[in-house]
Amino acid sequence: MILSKLACDLVSNWQGTFAISIRGAYPLLFAIFIMASSIGSAFAHALPGSVLVFSENEDQLHVTITFSLDDLVIVEPEFERLADAEIGTSLTEEELTALRRYIEPHIALSQTSNPLPIEFINATIAEASNEHVGKFSQVKLQMVANTIKPTDTLPITLTYDALMHEIRSHRATVYWKSDDENDIEPLTGVVDFGYKVVDGNPQAHELALP
Repeated sequence: MILSKLACDLVSNWQGTFAISIRGAYPLLFAIFIMASSIGSAFAHALPGSVLVFSENEDQLHVTITFSLDDLVIVEPEFERLADAEIGTSLTEEELTALRRYIEPHIALSQTSNPLPIEFINATIAEASNEHVGKFSQVKLQMVANTIKPTDTLPITLTYDALMHEIRSHRATVYWKSDDENDIEPLTGVVDFGYKVVDGNPQAHELALP
């Protein structure tokens, strides 16, 4: 009986010590989990942001915008159906209308304080590659706007917060394309920008060449 009681006491003490040890290890395990998550986040790379290319043709301003399809799906899940589209495929009229409905409130152009109406021409699914994330699908959107001063287009004021209004790590890079097809130069003053609100509205950027 004495031996039996001693054995039971030893087991009980071991179980209690083990339970206390596990409870004491919870903070350490939680810290390790947070550290592992942070390391994973540090090595994760976001998809490239929006690229806006402006060019001039007589009295029209041409704008091409490309951005990741995956980021578009995060913001507007209805576009998930585009994931099955073949590379190089143009969006249908219905899909272009849906894209226009999303993009329109998030882009505005003006010249000498006068708004420039934007016309959506077409959009295609393209393939892109990045050294950090590899190959990915992107949307390539073509738009035009009639300028007020064809001989002196710039400066143009741009307001753009598509995707970045939900994905705060998303950024936009703006370029001006000259008559030379291979010549794309950054616009001065606003080459790259992220999401920022001024007086309750997305920040406006003035686009100007040197």
